[in-house]
Amino acid sequence: MTQPQIVVSRFRARLESIAGAVNARSQAHPAAGPFAPVRRGWARLSRNDGLERLIPVGLCVLLAAAAFVSTLPVVSPESVAPRPANVTDMNVTAAVGGAAPDARYGNGDGPLAPDVNDVYLGDGSIPNSLQNPGVALDAKTQLQTYAVHSGDNFNGIAGQFGLAPSTLYWANRSKVPDPSSLHVGQQLVILPMDGLLVTIGAKDSLDSLAAKYKVTVQDIVDANNLPEATVVLGQTLIIPGASGGPVPRAKISSGGGSTTSSGGGSTRSGSWVWPVNGHNFISQYFWSGHHAVDIAAGYGTSVVAAASGTVVFAGNRGYTGGGIVVWIMHGTKLYSTYNHMSSVSVRVGQNVSAGQRVGFVGMTGETTGPHLHFEVWLGYPWGLGTVATAVNPCAYLAGC
Repeated sequence: MTQPQIVVSRFRARLESIAGAVNARSQAHPAAGPFAPVRRGWARLSRNDGLERLIPVGLCVLLAAAAFVSTLPVVSPESVAPRPANVTDMNVTAAVGGAAPDARYGNGDGPLAPDVNDVYLGDGSIPNSLQNPGVALDAKTQLQTYAVHSGDNFNGIAGQFGLAPSTLYWANRSKVPDPSSLHVGQQLVILPMDGLLVTIGAKDSLDSLAAKYKVTVQDIVDANNLPEATVVLGQTLIIPGASGGPVPRAKISSGGGSTTSSGGGSTRSGSWVWPVNGHNFISQYFWSGHHAVDIAAGYGTSVVAAASGTVVFAGNRGYTGGGIVVWIMHGTKLYSTYNHMSSVSVRVGQNVSAGQRVGFVGMTGETTGPHLHFEVWLGYPWGLGTVATAVNPCAYLAGC
């Protein structure tokens, strides 16, 4: 006999004993309370195997009730945020042959999701995400456009956006091969920082780009907000601080505009002399992580004052990383600094003229090779303890 049969048999025997006792009592007391009919019913069930028939019937009723409840629609509580109107069932759409909608968020995802890391961007991004999750973060989304106005020149436009003229030139070289021939209404591409726009080729990688332009992979990742250190074919990136090379001097029009410091010092845009004799190749331009221009030159090359002024510091400035430096004041609150030199040839308080030698190219301080790190400040250098008042030197140097 199986275990369920044993349980039913014991339960039945118990009911029979109860029914026998009830029957005996009812015979002894025919009107023993209002529950006498119930007792007699139980007695009849126990005698006629009614319990065994009722158990399967009850189970069938329960199963039928459960099936009915499962078909009822689910009603969300009012406190739950409504599902965005543009979200539909992707599987249903595909089943009927229609195009899947461009849903921004999946059900339960989005800015109000419990875990914001689970935001769903739609199936349309899946193929590219398999190659590179950051492919949608193309540098083109960071670019601006500028319409040329009457009286504009390359130096002036670059200065408005804190960029080197060469950055502006290389970003627009295909449609503006000669910067001096700008015309009103012409649309120029404006980068968010100094650097070079590149399109990823079949053999390009972040490592090869970093080696080619002498920057770090992390610099490229940070400048382009890449979630991973990978790139895909056709992606556009900004290489921070990189350049396609110096802009030919003959093509730069310095124009008649002027650049004036907030403290009253002024200089004509592009009027300063080049600070390294015979060398005009900039190995790194001004950008958010580098408030200067680096001019490549051999060790011991003469460094000259870019403009006339008074020497306010000459010597080692190790704590700023500049090594042996010279600082020159050009009027009120306008300064130029010459860093990483091997030695200096001027003294504090000495007046110098534009083009006068102030020292020699070296590699003192924080540097990996000989070059001149040239800065322009609208305030005493490091006076605030930061580079907050350092500005783009290319707004002052012709051909930068």
